[in-house]
Amino acid sequence: MLRQLALAGAAGFILSACEHYGHDGDSGPKGANDTIDVTAAVKISRDSSGNFAFEYDAPFFDRKGNFDFSQDGAFGNAVNMSFEIADGSIDGLKFRSDPRDAIWIVEKENVDPKTGSPAGPYRGQQFFNFRVSEDGRRLTLTDANNDGVLYRYGLRYDLGGEIVFDDPDGQNGGVRD
Repeated sequence: MLRQLALAGAAGFILSACEHYGHDGDSGPKGANDTIDVTAAVKISRDSSGNFAFEYDAPFFDRKGNFDFSQDGAFGNAVNMSFEIADGSIDGLKFRSDPRDAIWIVEKENVDPKTGSPAGPYRGQQFFNFRVSEDGRRLTLTDANNDGVLYRYGLRYDLGGEIVFDDPDGQNGGVRD
């Protein structure tokens, strides 16, 4: 009997470790808090020199796309985030079709030292349920918003054979007491 309990305990430990390490961000943590919805309209334009400009319009976001979910109203809540390509943006621009490639996320302290950008798709438990709409104009994901970490995220778009990206920051809130 003691041996069976020990084996069951060891199996539970191993399973819980597997749930934490190497998670691909496709399903969220158990026991999430209340959830709020935040939609960011992103207007993307290009100047005569070929440089891209990004302008965001959303609660908890500044115009450059930096969000702060540690503010009242978001703090302590999971956030269903939607990024929508706003009307008036460059014709033909779409989010990358693979949802995991449409947004790269990393703790800001771990950005690529050469580029200052995330180096690849997100791996972890904080962000999950990545989706791109069929028309490529909307990207959705959920942020558990319970770790208090500053992230850098890179929205990634296709424009003809070109990859267009923008790398704002995002401050997560913590857990309610």
